[in-house]
Amino acid sequence: MNTYESIFILRSTLNDEDVQKIISKIEGVVKQRGELIATENWGKKRLAYEVMKEKKGIYVLLRFCAKGDLVSEIERNYRIDDNVIKFLTVKLDKKGIELLKKKEMAAPSPQGEAIVAEKTEGGV
Repeated sequence: MNTYESIFILRSTLNDEDVQKIISKIEGVVKQRGELIATENWGKKRLAYEVMKEKKGIYVLLRFCAKGDLVSEIERNYRIDDNVIKFLTVKLDKKGIELLKKKEMAAPSPQGEAIVAEKTEGGV
């Protein structure tokens, strides 16, 4: 199985319940034939350019493992839903997966922050 990242942008006029319904629907499609690794709702952000008369959008990232045929099914669901204004799905290569693991390991833990603070205070 391959690892994929899929980012999709929803209309900014949607309320939180509708956003969660769409995310749950896409997660359900992934879980049927693959393994969902992570879902991140990045919130409302300004678009680089106007898309479908929208200047802002709600960005959502899905990371999952699956066979290639699932990607076409997910993208079909994006096209069907009028609230999805843009989407992009990419296959991560070995370097991308390693970089992701490094980021997860480098994520600051409460203990790690205390150590950094002690070093900073001691050195000044």
